[in-house]
Amino acid sequence: MKRRYTWNISIKLWLAMAVLILTVLGGLGLTITWLFGDFYLKQKLEALSFEANEISTQLAKVPSWSGRLNLLEQLRITSGTQLVLLDPEGNIILMSGSITTQEQQNVIEWHLGGLGGSPISGWSRNLRPSDFFTKTYLEEVLTGKTISIQALPVNGGAQTMLLAAAPVGLKPVQGVVLLGSSPIPIQESIATFRRLILYASLIAVFLATVVSLFFARQVTRPLALMQRGATRMAKGDFMPIMGVASNDEIGELAEALNSMGESLKNHMEWLSREKNLLQGIIEGISDGVVMLSCGGTILYANDSAKGLWQENDVEIQERKDQIVKFLQTMVLSNNPLENFATISLGIQVLQVVMAPMADKEGVGGHVAVLRDVTASLRAEKSRREFLASVTHELRTPLHLIQGYLEAIQDGVIPKDQQEEYLDLVFEEAKRLARLVHDLQDINRLEQGQISQPIAIDLESFMIDIEQRFQGRAQELSVNLEISKTSGELYADPDRLLQVFINLLDNALSHTPSGKTVRVFIVLEQNQVRIAVQDEGEGIPKEALPYIFDRFFRVNKARSRKDGGMGLGLAIVRQIVEAHGGTIKVESDMGKGTTFWIELPRIPSLPTSC
Repeated sequence: MKRRYTWNISIKLWLAMAVLILTVLGGLGLTITWLFGDFYLKQKLEALSFEANEISTQLAKVPSWSGRLNLLEQLRITSGTQLVLLDPEGNIILMSGSITTQEQQNVIEWHLGGLGGSPISGWSRNLRPSDFFTKTYLEEVLTGKTISIQALPVNGGAQTMLLAAAPVGLKPVQGVVLLGSSPIPIQESIATFRRLILYASLIAVFLATVVSLFFARQVTRPLALMQRGATRMAKGDFMPIMGVASNDEIGELAEALNSMGESLKNHMEWLSREKNLLQGIIEGISDGVVMLSCGGTILYANDSAKGLWQENDVEIQERKDQIVKFLQTMVLSNNPLENFATISLGIQVLQVVMAPMADKEGVGGHVAVLRDVTASLRAEKSRREFLASVTHELRTPLHLIQGYLEAIQDGVIPKDQQEEYLDLVFEEAKRLARLVHDLQDINRLEQGQISQPIAIDLESFMIDIEQRFQGRAQELSVNLEISKTSGELYADPDRLLQVFINLLDNALSHTPSGKTVRVFIVLEQNQVRIAVQDEGEGIPKEALPYIFDRFFRVNKARSRKDGGMGLGLAIVRQIVEAHGGTIKVESDMGKGTTFWIELPRIPSLPTSC
């Protein structure tokens, strides 16, 4: 977007004041010059008229022309004024005085010809007043009137002359006294006055501009401070406006802005605290919280909700679309009875509760709470399966024990076969004991009951493991490869042996003939990494998160004898975590499964109870 450049208010105010002062002074100068020139011209004509009347009155008192001429020679005429005595026909009788001195003549020639041309014709020979006195003027004076005019030459020209003519004698008029004066001195005076007015105006404008600029800056400086303060407030900086100390309306405006800023600051802090509190509550909720608009668009989702459609911070669009579509269906239904529902995402089950967000205009959106009830449902299902499995596992050996013992007691079984049946009863009793023992192991491990760790030589330990399982591997035609790395690990040897027994038993059971089961160890500075790898059928991806749960069996179709009770891997995880380590599983369907165990070389373990 193109930026618009504008003048600030101080420049505008200064320009307005400067233009106003210049206009006022310029107009005043022009008015004074015009009035002064007109006034001076009238004064000069009145003076000439008065002087012409005085001379004509004195001449009228002298009866003879010779006496009149002698009188004229004795009269002192005003400097710069020429007197011409005319008879009634307009003929020159006498001419005395000079319109210009030598200095005035130079001025006249400079004005008329100083621009590069020759002097204007007429003034080079000193025009006389009679050259401007027309017959019309003569006739008017012969009627007995005294006239004063600014006249042009009779033969034409651009220059003018100030004339005053008075009659000599009355009825009849015996002659005309004609006085002439150049207007150039007046024009020079007017020009000089104009220059003075111009210089004074320029000086006044300069001084007024400096003063107005200072005044404008003094007036607009508080406004600029308040403008910057308001801009800071708009950006969230509510620091008070400093530097405005006047007691006028501007000072009151600054105080009002500071008060508003303080109020906004307090309100924003309150809103921030409320927001942080609300966000902390929402983010702290383990359930997913989603806010939707009236149209079903997601406005906000907490981390728990995002975790429903994200995996390792990568958004799974298919899961998100499925959840959003389900929520939009609930929003658009507008049925209060349908604000509670469940949605299944693979093996995950979500319980959804939705409520409207009311505002002044009605419903402004909806809030949906998504609770993952998979664990509780799975726990309930596992509990039922566990009870069913345990009941069945207990009922079967108990029935066998009970049946064999009753048969022996009733004498149904011959005495020579009773020992064989007693062995069967003993095996079933041991099976019951193992089941109870596994459950007790899990309970003790959950309570942190584990022996104090001791130093274990890994090479000897792995040789013992190989000797234990090599025979079974040969029976199953499975290759067993166990790496023998030298080093030490502090752990409970019995519990660590139990981990390998459970893992290797599962690996051998799920590996086809001719395939390989590998155990290898990676020694690091602070930990030991152990891997148990098979080449079996693998574990489905959706079952991997639950593989270490109690009573969880991947293949429900396997018999309890083959698949066990689903407690082996749960015991393994409890033992590893009791040692301060971690266990994870990697599996590809059809390629095999790898269990990774990471144990600290010197764990910090609680003392056994």
